[in-house]
Amino acid sequence: LLSLYALHALQHADVIVYDALVARNILELANKEARLEFAGKRGGRPSPTQPDISRRLAALAKEGLRVLRLKGGDPFVFGRGGEEALALVAAGVPFRLVPGVTSGIGGLAYAGIPVTHRETNSIVTFVTGHMAGGELPDAIEWKALARISPVIVFYMP
Repeated sequence: LLSLYALHALQHADVIVYDALVARNILELANKEARLEFAGKRGGRPSPTQPDISRRLAALAKEGLRVLRLKGGDPFVFGRGGEEALALVAAGVPFRLVPGVTSGIGGLAYAGIPVTHRETNSIVTFVTGHMAGGELPDAIEWKALARISPVIVFYMP
């Protein structure tokens, strides 16, 4: 799913730094003159570090280029968008956030499952399947969570 705002950003960017979860058909909507730079991460494969990606974004912007950091879903839902935003602020680079549609909402809709429904569920919970070091989140009381939240969306299990 792609917002009109995201489509506009794709069509007007000079450089698009995209991640591994971005579908090829979305990249095909980009400005034909835009340079595409892959900054994806896949478990167990060599990939740029988060600080490397943040430095690259800042460097490109300081060259006067319109840079689009394109991520799958919403960059602020387990997407490390907050880390990149803080790095840009620290580097003195102005930016705008283009919100995305997180897969936890888009996927439920495609499956015909309402995220919320006033007669059955008023709570939805988004949970990461692992912490930064790869371990399971141990602070979560799983049984209690299952009792109170009829819809639980797991990211990166």
